[in-house]
Amino acid sequence: MSPESKYNAVQIAGIGCYVPERRITNDHWEKLAQTSSEWILKNVGIHERSRIGANETTSDMGAAASRQALAMAGISADRVDWILCGTNSQDDLWPSTASKIQEQIGAINAASMDLQAGCSGWVFGMRQAQGLLLSGEASCVLVVGSDALSRFLNYYDRDNLLFGDGAGAAVLILSPDPKRLKRILFSTGTVPSRALALETIYTESQNAMEFYLDGRDMSTAARPKPSMDGRLSLKLALTKCKESMTRVLEEAKTIGIDKKDITYYVPHQTNALILKALADFLEFPMERVEVIVDKYGGISTASIPTALSEMNTAGKLKKGDLILSSVYGAGFTYGAMLYEWG
Repeated sequence: MSPESKYNAVQIAGIGCYVPERRITNDHWEKLAQTSSEWILKNVGIHERSRIGANETTSDMGAAASRQALAMAGISADRVDWILCGTNSQDDLWPSTASKIQEQIGAINAASMDLQAGCSGWVFGMRQAQGLLLSGEASCVLVVGSDALSRFLNYYDRDNLLFGDGAGAAVLILSPDPKRLKRILFSTGTVPSRALALETIYTESQNAMEFYLDGRDMSTAARPKPSMDGRLSLKLALTKCKESMTRVLEEAKTIGIDKKDITYYVPHQTNALILKALADFLEFPMERVEVIVDKYGGISTASIPTALSEMNTAGKLKKGDLILSSVYGAGFTYGAMLYEWG
């Protein structure tokens, strides 16, 4: 059934995050890879990375962030129609991490599924959520980004030192509130040829079942290891984020919103140099860019909602603020979104 016509604006009604207490410091990486704390700070801008607890799971973190978001929205979990979880580090191959979050928070009436789009998963999920709302298929959607990449890193590969763990969540609803932006403006995409070129990949080089069939010890099969070409990934991130932000800003102009009207730039972040380059491209002062990569590292799908949650807790966000976000991830995925704080 289509929603009543007066409920035609999409609103972020609640935001939440969870960042584990443990940390992976630059000193740890100095002992494992050919690098130094000075090099990391100069070229990446990371002091330390959040690390999931020994007995925690990706779904545990996602559930904690979701509870915060629902509490802020004043919405009980049984009113959630859909749970979309962007993740690259699900608890198990199946069932979905989203279904485990659903169980933990008691969202008994929801449907749930995971989205795998590299670090862009949360933004892709937000776009899907808006579609569900505007089509009348849902009235409340919970979008989660939760990742525990430290479980999979190759700690002897310097390119892996970017990543940390955490979760963020947003509650999206239909709203009758008059807004400059009645919907979130998106530009998203994928460059599949770059995925095949192995810039960012996590793959199994030796299949344990083949070892078994050949009569060899399955346990000796090489464990999958993530690999990334840092330079090429940096180039793709800059190029595609600029393209997607330009498209969103051009669309915003058609409804009377100019770049100078944007209050904050809240990007996905794995590297302080990329962050600064994108802010310069937008001619956006760094005091209006939310930076969390220095203390958490690149927390993948959780980075944007975590930054928003911390801004909200600090009292930075005001109703009517216009926020621009950009994202990039393995795949090679990318996107941008412009939205109004509700």
